[in-house]
Amino acid sequence: MLAFALLSAATLAVAADTTTYAVINHGRPAGEMQVVRAGDSLVVTYAHIDRNRGRWVQNLYLLGPNGTVRGGESRPMTRAGDVSSATDRYEIIGDSVRLTRGGTPRSVLRGNGFYSLANSTAWDQAMLVRHLLAQPGLTAMALPTGSAIRLEIAADTMVQTAQGSERLRMAMLHGVGATPQAIWIDASGALAASAVGWFITLRPEIVPALPLLRAIESDYRNAAGNALAAKIPVVGGGTVVIRNADVFDSERGVLLPRHSIVIEGTRIATVGPSATVRVPRGARVIDAGGKTVIPGLWDMHTHFQLASQTGTVVRQLATGVTTIRDLAADTDVGVSHRDRANAGTIVSPRVILGGLIEGPGLWAGPGDVIVRTESEAREWVARYDSLGYRQIKLYNLVHPDLLPTIAAETRKRGLRLSGHVPRGLTVGAAIRLGFDEINHAAFLFSTFHQDSLYWPEMRPYSGVAAVVAPNTDVDGSAMTALINDLRVHGTVVDGTFNLWMRDTTGADSLSARAGNRAYLRLVRRLFDEGVTIVPGTDGSSYNAELELYERAGISPIHVLQLATIGSARVMGEAATIGNIAPGMVADLVIIDGRPTERIADLRRVHLVMRAGRAYVPSDLLSAVNTSPRQ
Repeated sequence: MLAFALLSAATLAVAADTTTYAVINHGRPAGEMQVVRAGDSLVVTYAHIDRNRGRWVQNLYLLGPNGTVRGGESRPMTRAGDVSSATDRYEIIGDSVRLTRGGTPRSVLRGNGFYSLANSTAWDQAMLVRHLLAQPGLTAMALPTGSAIRLEIAADTMVQTAQGSERLRMAMLHGVGATPQAIWIDASGALAASAVGWFITLRPEIVPALPLLRAIESDYRNAAGNALAAKIPVVGGGTVVIRNADVFDSERGVLLPRHSIVIEGTRIATVGPSATVRVPRGARVIDAGGKTVIPGLWDMHTHFQLASQTGTVVRQLATGVTTIRDLAADTDVGVSHRDRANAGTIVSPRVILGGLIEGPGLWAGPGDVIVRTESEAREWVARYDSLGYRQIKLYNLVHPDLLPTIAAETRKRGLRLSGHVPRGLTVGAAIRLGFDEINHAAFLFSTFHQDSLYWPEMRPYSGVAAVVAPNTDVDGSAMTALINDLRVHGTVVDGTFNLWMRDTTGADSLSARAGNRAYLRLVRRLFDEGVTIVPGTDGSSYNAELELYERAGISPIHVLQLATIGSARVMGEAATIGNIAPGMVADLVIIDGRPTERIADLRRVHLVMRAGRAYVPSDLLSAVNTSPRQ
């Protein structure tokens, strides 16, 4: 056990050497991180509130005589500050590191390696930066895996803080995550600020410099996105002929055997039997014999971040998703990503934006738009409209009195209105006040227990639904009336159903199984009763979402229609996208299988085409895993 393991945070708090960092959510206070040093021990305590949930971390470190870290451990901490025994521990002993994670100790050779606690904070990132700065070539091994970590000092600039000018450097950590992790350090190598994100940890005096830091990181991320696009091979462009495929006609829900598709530029020129379709001179021919061609898939509930352009969205394209609808990106990030994706500057599915509007309060979601009055609401709907947004998404704390104003303004401007169901409203009230769409099927359960959202304290709707769903009769009169209400009003359900599937191996396995059955039955009932469903993931697995529909009893052909032409109809774009026909945008996926018979075959993507530009999935995945700016 490490020498400091029995010290408490209260004991360390008496030390004079204390640094307090702020944690902000889009400029609003959300928590803090306190770093306390006492002798050879240091405690980092991090806490932030996120929609009445959050993250609470306490890590302890043992320091050597020169301030280097000789070991550390992470202890689970509750919101009330109660700390449990360590779950992750390491100690440097000579040339080795002794690790204990998951209760099993082992030793590994240290070399120039660095071990990071699983429950790390921005302080740990800055510590890793200092370690790498001392290494030849700014590289080290990640322990215990031995994988490479590399440091890039991507910016070195003077900024104006609340205490005057200061030199800060933006460090990019490569090899520690799916995309490079950014961290700002000061002249001494200490943490100044974390990366652009929903929650930012920083020294309070750095706040005035945040717009400049954000602009610098944005420029870096955008340049990385452009460079990645130039690196990924385009295996088909210009005039392309896909021959001998079985083509899925999503409008009619039929499979057309041995058909060929001629693509000229970004559009489909011809579709017909292979025996009669002429191959234009100079065309690139792709033989798809024995394979199925479907329209590009739509993910109608995504959330991308600034760094997504070199990671998440490329992986989405590799799964056959050629259109994504984002429902909460920061406004500057969303507009930039959409415009560059749709212009082909970055490799990404086509982007449709929905603008988030939230109300004030501790429960406020992580967005940059908070409205308190009818005037503010109208102004933001107008601003979103001017930026080319197609939809408004309301969030948890929007005051119900503002809904008629927001609904009227969205209708006037031809925008769709969707969202979480704000506090104090039922699903039925929301659709009568103007909702075109409900985001998340969990609301169809939590709506029956409004009081439980507030007692014993205000709780997340998802947490309420996890309790309510297992005990709800989905075939009962109350749910039947709600489904009928949705159908009569033409309300779309963006259910993100897979997001609510629970692990059935834990202590509450009976409840988890009952809840999973309830969501599966709800999918089927909504479909059978004629309520429009659009597939969205909210970060879950897209393939698992569609496979869940099939498991619920919806035929593969109908599932494919929901994921293609059905979503296009909801967004008013079925005339140009969502099917395979002359004049349509050439968003196509070649599947090495029969997804019209087995939705799981969608996992076997052979080639994906976005607006006439074709990519091999392995090329896409390889690029995001090995890019030098990753």
